Order: sequence, then C-alpha cells, then structure tokens
Amino acid sequence: MGYTDYIGTKEVTVDTKHRVNIPAQFRKIMAEENVSEVVISRALDSQHLEIYPLPMWIKIRDRITDSMQLMNRTHRNVLRRLTQDAIHCKLDSQGRIMLTPDLMKFAGIADGSTVKVLGVSSFMEMWNPDILKEHEANTPLTDEIYEKLENVPLI
Repeated sequence: MGYTDYIGTKEVTVDTKHRVNIPAQFRKIMAEENVSEVVISRALDSQHLEIYPLPMWIKIRDRITDSMQLMNRTHRNVLRRLTQDAIHCKLDSQGRIMLTPDLMKFAGIADGSTVKVLGVSSFMEMWNPDILKEHEANTPLTDEIYEKLENVPLI
C-alpha cells in the first residue's frame, strides 16, 4: 500500500472533449490506494481548480460541514462556493478526467491548451500556466511570511 504524497508539477494538454490526463506519478499513487474517482472543485483562494481523490474530498467535506453553522450566512457562502461547481469524476481507462465548461471558464482553461497539474501533498491543483505565473508573482514568500512561519511548529 502506498501513501498519499502528490508532489511535483507536470504539464498536460486539454483535449477537444475537455479531457485531461492525470499525470502518471499521481495516477500511480491513486492506483496504489485503490482510488479511481476524484472531485474537481473551484479553488477558494485563486483562479485554479483543485482535484481531490475521493477519500480526501470526503474527509475535507466532513471536516468543513462538521465545523460550520449552516445558519451562518458566511459559512453557507463558503460551503456553496466550494461545492456549487464541483463534480465527481471517475478516471477513464486512459487515466483522464473530464472538465466541465463552467470549471474551465473559471480557471481560464481552453480546449487544446496546456495546463499545469501541481501536487499539493494530499491533492492536486490545475492551473492555466499564465494565471499561475501571475499568481506566484503577486503572492511572493516574503521575509514577513517566513517570520510568521517561525512561530508555527511545523516539525
């Protein structure tokens, strides 16, 4: 049995039917963990997509819904934003997932374009490369951020 450790970046192409290959190194982890379904969601913090192996999505969903007060408007809005365009998607026999037009529009992804799939430990992100470059330029890791991290017990 493997372990969940999605790391690295791979460029892949979106075909004319909105299909995208999950990179081989990530498919291998999913196969080792017997995962064949993902949930694709809009990111809450920027213009990209998040791809969660189904077991991870269930953990996150349960953690969020257990901690939210559904009568709280802000909590409902966050939950709605996370789930309104999310889709369940089984990998096809070639390890591809299919994006919806709404998800593609949100992330600035077009048929025939190249996207970057990033491993983020327990899930993946999918980015339009130009939007990722702009995001990284606008959100640098500054000395102030590193100083704040010094107070967080990471290890």
